[in-house]
Amino acid sequence: MKLFYNIDLNHNDKELTLFDSEHSHLAKVLRKKVDEVIYITNGRGYLFEAMILQVNLKDTKLKILSSLKRPEMNYCLNIAISPTKKNDRFEWFIEKAVEIGVSSITPIITSYTERKILNYSRLNKIAVSAMKQSLQTYLPVINPITDFKEYLKTNQNSNNYIAHCNQSERSHLSKIISKNSDSNIIIGPEGGFKDDEIKLAVNFNYIPVSLGLNRLRTETAGIVSCQIFSDFNN
Repeated sequence: MKLFYNIDLNHNDKELTLFDSEHSHLAKVLRKKVDEVIYITNGRGYLFEAMILQVNLKDTKLKILSSLKRPEMNYCLNIAISPTKKNDRFEWFIEKAVEIGVSSITPIITSYTERKILNYSRLNKIAVSAMKQSLQTYLPVINPITDFKEYLKTNQNSNNYIAHCNQSERSHLSKIISKNSDSNIIIGPEGGFKDDEIKLAVNFNYIPVSLGLNRLRTETAGIVSCQIFSDFNN
């Protein structure tokens, strides 16, 4: 099944016109024809079945046949992660995190963060593509970049974790997470967190955790975290 995306599609709509990249992919890449049935999501949980009425030069007209709202993940995972120095590594993280399962991603600025400007339009396109590739119907939120301390102040769930490599007592993340729960996990930059940043997080009730014996790159640590939560909850 190929999945298409339209953010404006509502569950009670009867028709839809696809433009731009979605139309181009349907008409020029997949070469879909009139009367063929396709599937669309609005990124808010709904899966739509639609029939192609017209394939024009610049758009495709569809008749909506049915809609079904799929259940959300049985857990909520919010990842705060420092952007990597190289754009492609952070984009790779976004793609794979969405494919595995994540609720929201917040880029954070820490003492050792090297990149503070991001192309959100491109990141969102990558997230949409990954959602479609993995046949999901919920598009994770990519939040604006925020200061580490501000994130701690405004993002607290019942389960909060900070992953780091400093020499201190830590439990492996897989040993302490709770099933079907709302969780925040913070991943630092390549240089790691300063001691005072870890102490600050602990003061905000974040639990220090380990992701294993190996020292991981930032983007790898983010993916490992996603996979741990996915394996535990599925």
